[in-house]
Amino acid sequence: MAQLSRQHVLDVENQIKCPANKLFDFIKNNFTMLPQIFPSVLKGEVLEGDGNSLGSVNRWEYVLGANPDEILVVKEKLVEIDEKNMSFTREGIEGDVMKNYKRFDLKATVIPKGTDDESTLKMSIIFEKFNENDPHPYPYLHFFERMATMFGSHLNKTVITQ
Repeated sequence: MAQLSRQHVLDVENQIKCPANKLFDFIKNNFTMLPQIFPSVLKGEVLEGDGNSLGSVNRWEYVLGANPDEILVVKEKLVEIDEKNMSFTREGIEGDVMKNYKRFDLKATVIPKGTDDESTLKMSIIFEKFNENDPHPYPYLHFFERMATMFGSHLNKTVITQ
């Protein structure tokens, strides 16, 4: 009898001092600029498309932990852009993370706050394990949380002042 796989979701939210529409537009249209914002932990290249439109495929090299010499690689595809809900989803298709998970998607959602100059960036990891005893990808959740915090600082210097 085949074992049923189970989808899991891990979320992290960061408050960003930037209007929701500006934050979403910046992320949606400038995703390939992330290595310029985070040069110590991220390098990337566009393999197909422009990197920001549906169907685009990117290859990323990233430092997940504290050791800058431990470089991991992922190839991912932009599979969903939801303008109305200000979200997009990128699907892992090969690389180091896919050695441990059948499915590993990153969904980013921008959530407007009560004020016009603040929003929430919610990063969701949607994943399926090969084996239910395998660990949840908490190191990736912490990585995305760290990047969102640094991203918020970067935006405060660029998008808001424009």
